[in-house]
Amino acid sequence: MWSWITGAEEVTQALSARLTAIVKEAEHLSEEAIGLALRVWDQLDALPVVPSAFKIPPIERQLYAHGAFMGAAPALLGDEQWRRILAFLMPDVYADVTAALEGGKRPEDVITMFENNPVMAAFGCWRSAQGSRSEWALDQVGIEWDLFIDGDLAVAYDEATPEEQAVMMEGLMSSAVIAHAAALDTLQENLGFCQHADVRRTRKSRLGGVEIYAWLDLFARALRLASADDPAPLLLQMAAAERHHEGDACLVDTFLHPIAPREAIQTFREVTGRKRFSVVLDMKSLRSTPLLFSDLIRALNALDVHVAAACSFALDEIEGLSQVEQVVAGETLPGPREVLFFHYAGDLQRACDTATVPAGMSVLFNGASLLGVDSWFSKDPKYHLLDKVIADLARYQRRHGLQIGLYVQEGDCDSAAVGLLGQLVLDHPETFTLGFAWGGLRGEVAIAPGDEPRMGHGSQLALAFIGKARAWSLSGDEE
Repeated sequence: MWSWITGAEEVTQALSARLTAIVKEAEHLSEEAIGLALRVWDQLDALPVVPSAFKIPPIERQLYAHGAFMGAAPALLGDEQWRRILAFLMPDVYADVTAALEGGKRPEDVITMFENNPVMAAFGCWRSAQGSRSEWALDQVGIEWDLFIDGDLAVAYDEATPEEQAVMMEGLMSSAVIAHAAALDTLQENLGFCQHADVRRTRKSRLGGVEIYAWLDLFARALRLASADDPAPLLLQMAAAERHHEGDACLVDTFLHPIAPREAIQTFREVTGRKRFSVVLDMKSLRSTPLLFSDLIRALNALDVHVAAACSFALDEIEGLSQVEQVVAGETLPGPREVLFFHYAGDLQRACDTATVPAGMSVLFNGASLLGVDSWFSKDPKYHLLDKVIADLARYQRRHGLQIGLYVQEGDCDSAAVGLLGQLVLDHPETFTLGFAWGGLRGEVAIAPGDEPRMGHGSQLALAFIGKARAWSLSGDEE
């Protein structure tokens, strides 16, 4: 179990004394800004529950951080420094999370409240960099960004002149929201109703998000506060900065004048020791086209953002994007990997059988579909790998030349399931060439085994019941 703050009283007193001294020297700061700074560091030493952490063998083959490290949310809440950073930079999220915990939610129950969260992503990067500044296991590892764009601009983009497209792209970039969105939004988007405006109005903790520039700004501010020997001067400087207090939920509490993107990414480089900042883009807006997507990649490159992969459940949204040459901070890089998502392994099997997945394609599906359980009603469930399915999958992988990776729904995946899947991709690197896109800390899981099966299906389990996510059908053939 996480122990609550060691020496919390001494830490609080020391910080309060330091802040008080600085306040006396900072008469130009508004009373409101000073009050906010003091409240943050004085009043955040008690959440209603204590997060747990269960150690597992480190995930050594991690393509990217699914959900921007959202699986590490309980670890962030259990860390005094980062809990305070979250509360200061994103007070609306902190208030929602605190209310959820006070209402009886467990730390693992709030994981989805952190999906695509920039402070969450900063915490994951910071923790990953501790003790080692080497490159991560796979060259293209990155942070997942789910993206919603203005559908009207997207529709008009392909028919516009180059000059008009340049103006439209700035509009798209400045209004796009990094957010997963709720299931109803996803459904309506798939029915043809653009959800960009709705997602902008959705609270960040309810699968809404923030704009691209605000995301990079909050990400960099969090890293700066975490790495500062004395965060107090930075804290007070940021407290004096103007913020949005009204408008769409994606704007609320974000800074009116964000750190320049290139400067923000330079902070990432300095703190982590990594050469470049890479994202894995999952375009949620179905009105996007490959032309728009390719130009969006170039626009991100101009901000020094490297796009490691472009992902979708629909092939036509990403086809050809791997040919987009990227120039990031003066370095010429290949186009993003095209990654096709599937719910379950059986959905990939069907696509192969119907020749709707190209040979050599990079694919990811929910690794829970490779696990079995002794009983769905057990209060002490025992999991096992579906060895025959995995062997059959390997034959498909060789036959179609596929690059295969796994993901899970972190809010519904306990340490036993994560450990099995992490070991699976280590034992069979020839089959799972893209590894495991685990969205948490490499060697730590917040959910303990027991009570009920939690293998990482998440909401996709409901899709299986209605036939929209398929179990693997053993072929019985041999090579």
